[in-house]
Amino acid sequence: MTRTEIQKLKKEIKRLKELAYKDELTGLFNRHGFKEEARKFVSAVVRFGRTNKRKSFLVKNFGLIVFDIDDFKKLNDAYGHLAGDLVLKSLSRFISRRVRDSDIVARWGGEEIIVGLVGASESDAFGVAENIRRGIAGKELNYNRRKINLSVSGGVADMVKIGDFEKLFDRADKALYRAKKLGKNRIILYSDL
Repeated sequence: MTRTEIQKLKKEIKRLKELAYKDELTGLFNRHGFKEEARKFVSAVVRFGRTNKRKSFLVKNFGLIVFDIDDFKKLNDAYGHLAGDLVLKSLSRFISRRVRDSDIVARWGGEEIIVGLVGASESDAFGVAENIRRGIAGKELNYNRRKINLSVSGGVADMVKIGDFEKLFDRADKALYRAKKLGKNRIILYSDL
């Protein structure tokens, strides 16, 4: 194999890896990519819990926010799927700009966007989630000369006393479900359930 062929192969591998880890519409991580990125932080939190060492390089917690765009199906029905795509892209950018570079943002599925906050407690994650929720609630998008008002609901949990990501996600998802049930456009902590 020539040097040029090897470089082409490396570029192709990189492109395929991006396809496997990224959501094509939003450019965020997809579910698989998020899990891969989050795995290293979750295992660091678990290691910290086992060793209880106070070294600064250890990750002591991992906060999780699960956002769901309120009334997304109605939005798609009223304005069409292109408008839904515009909303997903816009909110993805909005959320990504309000978290740190070390945090992880992904489109989990449909209209769900998930945020992993490295080192954040549940109350830290709540502050971030509430800030994002308020910013989105005041956001208005123009689509074909029509205004689309947006809101999101969210559920928040953290890794304290949890051994794996699936349990963490389940807790944040239960909190999100409660936020939806209570009327949407709100953030609920798992610890308040």
